This record gives sequence, structure tokens and C-alpha cells, in this order.
Amino acid sequence: MSEKAARSWLSTHHELIPALGISHSKALETIEDHSKTVGDLADIIALDPGMSLSLFHDVNSKLLHSGKNGVDSVHAALSLLGDSAIADLVMQHKVLNESHLYAPGRQAYHQLMSRTYHLLAQLDHFIGSQGIRAIHEIRSAALLHNVGEFCACLFDQDNYRQYQARFLDLGSEANSAKPVFGFDFHELGRVYAEKSYLPALVTESLEQNILTGRKARLIQLAADISHQAEVGWYHSAMKATEEVCAAYLNQSLNGFYKHLQAVAIKSARHCPFDDVLPAAARLIIMPDRAIAKPVVPEPDKQQPDGQEFENRIKTLLETAQPTQAQILDLLLRHLHDDLHLTRVVLMLLSADKSKLGTRAGKGISELSPIRNLTIDISNASLLKSLIGKPRALWIEPDDYHKYEASLPAKFKASFLHESFFLMSLHVAGKPVGMIFCDRAQAVTGLDKISYIKFKSAIMLVSNALTHLAKRNHQPAAR
Repeated sequence: MSEKAARSWLSTHHELIPALGISHSKALETIEDHSKTVGDLADIIALDPGMSLSLFHDVNSKLLHSGKNGVDSVHAALSLLGDSAIADLVMQHKVLNESHLYAPGRQAYHQLMSRTYHLLAQLDHFIGSQGIRAIHEIRSAALLHNVGEFCACLFDQDNYRQYQARFLDLGSEANSAKPVFGFDFHELGRVYAEKSYLPALVTESLEQNILTGRKARLIQLAADISHQAEVGWYHSAMKATEEVCAAYLNQSLNGFYKHLQAVAIKSARHCPFDDVLPAAARLIIMPDRAIAKPVVPEPDKQQPDGQEFENRIKTLLETAQPTQAQILDLLLRHLHDDLHLTRVVLMLLSADKSKLGTRAGKGISELSPIRNLTIDISNASLLKSLIGKPRALWIEPDDYHKYEASLPAKFKASFLHESFFLMSLHVAGKPVGMIFCDRAQAVTGLDKISYIKFKSAIMLVSNALTHLAKRNHQPAAR
């Protein structure tokens, strides 16, 4: 009955899955660049479900109707098309941000794609340990393993939101989608694969009641890891999945989970979406918690000059009994609201100067691991070096590799961004903490003017706190 329900649903929701904006732009650029090859374009399409699905449908439908076997990879399919057909495939394809104007709907699909890229990353790790050579074939199938959920997310958003709420309560239970849709996503995926002429490996990876081959089983295992990680890394179902994976791969369970988590962190660093919560962000959330809603930046407005912020500080100092907390809150609001730095975090030093812990922030989700972050800086690190003197640092994406090794692991796993401002905060000549800022959810990146204003604001607050401490004849509060 559930397969019948899936067929019925698909008959009224069989729309074209749009291309991701970032993939579509790269594909267009590649077509126009005559130095690029068909293989270069295939590498891009192989990371985009929408264009991959259209490609398989066009190529395999013709091959099968002519009595030939269909192809199993994006690279093989694209090699059978002429230049004009390739250009038409890309240029005429619908794009997500143009066909789906509802921002929360786009964000839900981005979150699903973040999980899919995590699946691919774990699969690459498994493939490497198994010596599989047909990489394009297995990756093409793995990209489309969640095709049923792609359709539900994009074309039935009200019911999909209900499913998400159930998923957060139940975890990746096999029937968690059935009470809402009347079928599970694997059933819908198998029906979609049949109608769209997808490679047989896609369907095989979606079968639950037969003995699957090695390639399909590896896709299933990687999918289970990525799905469980959507609600956390430390619950019993994830532990059971890790045991199954380790046993199938003939690896020792001791330390196996660390390899999985390292892959998740690497995947998160290369995720192209700013509005998602990658699986790696849940590594230090204890206990496991639900997916956080993305921070949506406020509409752009003209930045006030430093004089206006200085006037606010002076006005506050002129009140009868201003507190250090009030001054620091004014700083955070200035950095977030006026300078449009989307994530602003105040970290204060512990009494023994060995740790930095989050005290306050702006633009940080209630469930973000950043809120409970404590970083040991007793060992030599970039943070320890910065905290020693009133210093600021602007790390840009192209230079991140220079600093990566000297950043604490917890810092990297929590912030998951390669472009940010850091500056130590001193009061009366003594270090008390550090300010972190970035534009992780913004369209525009960090710039020189914002960096100058960032440093100026923190120096101004440092002077104000020093003045307040002397006036009150007491050291800076913790």
C-alpha cells in the first residue's frame, strides 16, 4: 500500500528538481571557458542532484528505448552528448533561488544537501578502505540516494516540515515519514528512480529487504551515518550504526568513530551553504539537540561612523552606575547591528588564564555549540598568542591554511568558517577575553573598513572598561 501511495503522490508532484545556484553558475562558467573539458563540467554536475537527474533522464531514456543499456555515471552520460545538447541541459535548467522563492524552503533543501555532501564524504572514506575503482558510478548513485526526500522537501513543504518535527523526535526510524506522507522516502525514491531512468545502483541502495551488493551497501552505511548525525553523534542509534559500519569494513571499533567525525569536520569546511547546520557542528553538543534554525541577517543599512558609537559609550559612562555588562552588550550590539557582522562572540578568560569560555554573543543560534564553548589555551596556540597583548587578526579564506594548525580543534569544530576577525580585550593592561566576529551567513564577506571599525570599537570599549574599573576601584569582572 505504501508503494501505491508513493506512486500516487509522485503523479501529482513529479516536477523538475532545480539546480543549486552555486552549481548552476559554475556550470555556466565552465561551458563558456574553452579551456575547460567535458570532464570538468561532469565534476560540477556530479554534485548537483537536479542537473544529474535531468542528464540521466535524457540519456538513459534514449538508450533504453533503443535497446541499449543505460549509463551509470554522470561522466559517462555527459560524454554521450554533443556540445549543443550539453549547453541546453545547463542553460535551460531551472535554478533553486529562481523557482523556489520561499526562503525557509530553500534552506531546508540546503540542509538536505549538506547531509548529502556529508554522505559523499563518508562514502569516499569507505571506498578508500575497500579499494573500489568505479568511483564515478558509486558517487553518482550516492548523490541521488535521498532523491525521494529531495522531492518531498521541494514539492510538499508543509508536510515535509511536519516530517522534520517527527524526525527530530524519533531519529532516523524507518517509518518516521509514513504517518505524514503514507510512505517512506526510500519507497518514493525507488518509484522516482524507475520513472526517471536512474542507474540501477540508485534503486539497489534504496532496497531494504534484499541482500545488496558491496557498492550499494557502502552507500547505505554512509547514508545511515549522515542521517543519524542530523540529530547528534552520541545517541544509541548512532553508536549502533558505527558498530555496523566498523564490522562491515572489517575495522576496529576503537577509534573508528573518530575517523567518522574527522570526515564530518572536513565535509563541513567545504560545504558551500551558509544557512545550514553541518553535522560536525553537533560533535560537541551534549546532550544531542535538534537542528537549529539558521541566522538570517537583517537587511543592509548604512553603517554608523565610529563617532556615533563613541557617543553612546560616553553617554553610558555618564550614567550613575553603569556596569561592565552594559558596556560589553553595547559593543556586541554595535558589531552585530551596525557593522553587520553576523556572528559576534565574547569569550572571557578563566581565573587561571588557561581557558576561554563564551560569555555572550549576537547572531548565535540557541542550540549552537558556540554558546557552551570552552577552549583550553594553556598550550601554545594562536589564541594564546593573541591574548597576551591588545592585538587583532583578520583571517581570510586564502590565508586560513597558514593558521589552521595553530587553532584549537574545538574552535575550528565550533565556528566552521575560514574568514573571521579576532581581537583580544584588555582592561587596565590585563587580558580579560577575546572577541570573535564573522559574516558566515551574509552575502558579502568581510572587508577592510569593517575590520578598522571592529578594532576601533574594541579599543574604545577597552578604554571605557579601564576607566570604569579605576572609577570603581575594582578589577574587571568575570
